[in-house]
Amino acid sequence: MLVLKEISKSLQGKTILNNVSFHISPNETVGIIGRNGAGKTTLLKIMTGLLEPEEGFLRVGEAEVQIEDKKMLKNISYISGDKHQLWEDIRIRDSLAHGVKMYGIPPYEAEKRFMELNQVFEIQAFLDALPQTLSLGERMRCELVYGLLAAPKLLLLDEAMIGLDISMKYKIMEYFQQVKKTEDITILYTSHNFGEIETLCDRILLLDEGSILFDGSVEQMVGIFAPLYQLEITVADRIPDFEDLPLEKFVISNQMIQIVYDKQKIDTAQILEHILAQTKVLDVRLLEPNLEETIKKIYEYKERIDCSK
Repeated sequence: MLVLKEISKSLQGKTILNNVSFHISPNETVGIIGRNGAGKTTLLKIMTGLLEPEEGFLRVGEAEVQIEDKKMLKNISYISGDKHQLWEDIRIRDSLAHGVKMYGIPPYEAEKRFMELNQVFEIQAFLDALPQTLSLGERMRCELVYGLLAAPKLLLLDEAMIGLDISMKYKIMEYFQQVKKTEDITILYTSHNFGEIETLCDRILLLDEGSILFDGSVEQMVGIFAPLYQLEITVADRIPDFEDLPLEKFVISNQMIQIVYDKQKIDTAQILEHILAQTKVLDVRLLEPNLEETIKKIYEYKERIDCSK
């Protein structure tokens, strides 16, 4: 589906991408992660044709795109938390209508597609609003619908969940998980939330100073650099016994229990089942691992490898 060979790009005299090469198969969902300034957004913009590499070769599907080719690639949707597609001075419904014409979607197909998307993204109430009157989360839901109307073959999501509340975020992630099973679509996804990456992606590319530092499955990354999860649980009365569970640590303060655990050793559901069998639970809070901490572990691992050479 997607082939990049020796792609390099500089902006304002600074190297952003340095000889980047990889292949993404059809229907694969790939997470692109890295610190701020690692080159993630630049890489996605090159895939869309918004930016042109100085060196290298790019192929999307059957289309071979050399660096001198100015043509925008078709069947690609790029949805970004900081690059908006909606027109600022017209209603959301009018932006969507322009998108339908631009993509050449037949009216009946467009209406059917919108009804399906609206069930997930729930934007009916925003159709007569101007984009600047919406909250960030509301606007991103509209941006996502706009970008998905044409049923793109390649979907680039660059921090596209920003501003969404937890319930809507999980509803949308469930939608993308279903789309992966039913539609011919390849997804590239950037996020600072490890839970999102782990839920949606089959594979991870880690960019570091414009180069690929890690390329492998989510299972490989978690297995090597396993980030720790944390549960905060308030119980009504009896403190349960944790001695038989493979936890990293647990701290008890009155009726509050803080549990730190490795999901490679024990699943969240197993911990909750163990606790519920012994006592009544009043409140549960799950703290997902910080992606920056996971990346930091990878950097530390790389430094140890480099030092041993």
